[in-house]
Amino acid sequence: MIKARWRASLAAVAVLALVGAAQPALAQTGEDGTFRDDFDTLGSAWTSAAGDWQASDGAARVVTAGSTRGSVLALTELGLEPVSTATATFRTEGGGATAWAGFTVHRSGTTDDYTQSGYTVLVRNNGELAVIKAAGNSAVTYLGATPTAARPGTDWVTVTARLDGDRLDVSMGGAAQPLLSVTDSSFDDGGFSLAAHRDVRMVVDSVELTGVAERDEPAPADCIAWSGEPAATAERGLVLNSPERIAEVARRADHGVEPQASGFDLLMADVAAGMARTPAPPEIFFVPFFYNNPTAHRAARDGLQNDANTAYQLALAYRLTGDESYGSHAAQFIDAWMATVDCVRTGEDSALAFSYHFPAFVFAAELLRGTPAWSEQGERAFAGFLAETATPVAGSILHRSNNWGSWALELTAASAAYLDDAAAIEAAYTRATELIEHQIDANGHMPEEVTRNNGVGDYGIWYTHFSLLPLLLTAETLNGHGRDLHTYVNANGTGLADAVAAASSWVADPESFPYYTGDVAKLANVRTIDYLRAVGVTAHSMSYFELAANHYPSAILDALLTEEGAMTTIHSAPHLSLTHGGLADPSRPGGGHGRAPDHAGVPGPPDHAGVPGMPGHADGGGQLPD
Repeated sequence: MIKARWRASLAAVAVLALVGAAQPALAQTGEDGTFRDDFDTLGSAWTSAAGDWQASDGAARVVTAGSTRGSVLALTELGLEPVSTATATFRTEGGGATAWAGFTVHRSGTTDDYTQSGYTVLVRNNGELAVIKAAGNSAVTYLGATPTAARPGTDWVTVTARLDGDRLDVSMGGAAQPLLSVTDSSFDDGGFSLAAHRDVRMVVDSVELTGVAERDEPAPADCIAWSGEPAATAERGLVLNSPERIAEVARRADHGVEPQASGFDLLMADVAAGMARTPAPPEIFFVPFFYNNPTAHRAARDGLQNDANTAYQLALAYRLTGDESYGSHAAQFIDAWMATVDCVRTGEDSALAFSYHFPAFVFAAELLRGTPAWSEQGERAFAGFLAETATPVAGSILHRSNNWGSWALELTAASAAYLDDAAAIEAAYTRATELIEHQIDANGHMPEEVTRNNGVGDYGIWYTHFSLLPLLLTAETLNGHGRDLHTYVNANGTGLADAVAAASSWVADPESFPYYTGDVAKLANVRTIDYLRAVGVTAHSMSYFELAANHYPSAILDALLTEEGAMTTIHSAPHLSLTHGGLADPSRPGGGHGRAPDHAGVPGPPDHAGVPGMPGHADGGGQLPD
């Protein structure tokens, strides 16, 4: 897949941002078309397509098993010629007598498992040697099988497959005579992968291939690619932070009004860390299922989370302080992702994670566009990516009726608003009303979320938060385009106000949560996200209460907001207390109220009148509704 590279004029930014990211060449590949890897490290030739693979002590191993069909370590950008050999020495840890490990030849996509493409040569823990053919729909066809004395669960085994056109001969232990010979012409794609069945932890001592050639790795079937084509110059729309809002936030922070004063302190602490960071975009964005592999999930997801949130934090600091170094560094993060990402996959948790983290890039772009910190070409590339890739990724799960659909809606609405696409904005509003109809019952509860964790309910408050945050962000965005979700009432006679009232009452009194009967101390993420709190990071799960309090005045909300002080979180909009706390409509007099006076020592904003896109400048970077 070759992207039409618009990136040339951004090279100075992107190269500086990505210094050190390039991987070394494949030193294991010989001039005679041989490839050998003894796995001193897990080099750039390999991609963990399923499961978490690592290399240490001269072996590659499955650290955490992948999906229900196992783990896959794919050799990328190299493939096997029609006449070639593949040899692997490996053993297994775990699994029953029929569990197996081996390798796949002639696979197609990088992430394909043994049911999707190619021929898999495997050895079971009971010694059976077999060749299976992918048959699709989670099925396989056996081409041959034979018992052997090998026991990969107790000792190393060496398996060699010799390919000659449609014929495949398999031998073990360096023997010249094959134990299995099969013939089939279904696959000739050339891709090679190591494979382990289900919960088996495969350990690979070495791989040696002959007849190796460079290969254009096909895009995964669930890849939504971006051509790199920039969007045309056009008007852009209001998403989250208008120039008037930024000006009022700056004024409040300068005068010690809470929560802006404390929120500004939290922002600048994040900014200090963000200025020391460099972007880390992938070429292919993929996030495995959390419940199958939490470690791999977080490792894949956190790159987008960190980069998008950093871009937004830096852009926000730029607009509040006028320090262009913040803005230019924020732009580097956006430009690096546009210059590097070739496709975003939609499988497993990819579309969900993308939908709940990428909006922070949209909010950053809203603050940077039209300013000296970001080039017009960079902005147009970002707009092109929103239309061509980000919106379809969200669209792949927009039909979902639970929190997945809520997050997809938020990215959809933010993208439509940024692009000022009236038809897409109207469609987002329609989908929002459909979700409110389905998600909120007559009690204001969210039935798809409150019993989460296999009906136990200990994650019920958290998942209620996790669905309401994107819905409230969507309502905020659509409100800026004349669509009012805040007062929408569904057929049950309830709406967002009722759902917020229920959630806030449970936060104030966890004992009142009716869907969990255990120790309330074990309710997850009621106010903050537990696994982050355990490592000393405070990230609120209820930060959307700042948005809610501006539209649904409540003594419970006011008390909770006062107790928690300025809040920040990791999903989409890290600093809602700063930008929206007590500030419903900064464009009209009396549109906000502060929670506490006087915050000494907070640096005030400079005069922004001469900075394009800043408050007070004629070409301010946002549009207010009529």
